[in-house]
Amino acid sequence: MSEQAWFSGALDLRAYKPGEWVLLEPFRYHARDGREFTVPRWFVTDLASIPWLVDPLFDGLDHRAAGVVHDWCYCSQQVSRAEADDLFREMLETLGVGVIKRNLMYSGLRVGGWYRYGQCEGGPREEDFAWEFMSSAEREAYRIRFIEKGDWVARTG
Repeated sequence: MSEQAWFSGALDLRAYKPGEWVLLEPFRYHARDGREFTVPRWFVTDLASIPWLVDPLFDGLDHRAAGVVHDWCYCSQQVSRAEADDLFREMLETLGVGVIKRNLMYSGLRVGGWYRYGQCEGGPREEDFAWEFMSSAEREAYRIRFIEKGDWVARTG
């Protein structure tokens, strides 16, 4: 039996570089299957990689929370690409995105997401976090949390 799916709350973001945002607080999604996905603070996201040609079709903000979690799933590679894309569709439904828009976005991921997922091989990279916003204690904690425990392999120089 599936559980109720939910997000931890509102996204807390700051504009970063053109087309990119920084997550100011951890953001969570509790999936129907009971798994919880937590996007860490200071993660850099584009909110949803929508090609410019079709961007006007997706002008709302109703899918952005799903985009952040999906970006993290690709970046962290804690699940397969197919699982991440299925999760994205589930999150869109949870957010109340209509079935046509939801299926168009999902189909776009299935067709073109392979490139971005492949770029993430090996886990997050230095550019996936806004290190300059972190205190020295936070930087060290991230290195211990993510690198020494082997949750993901980062190339932070």
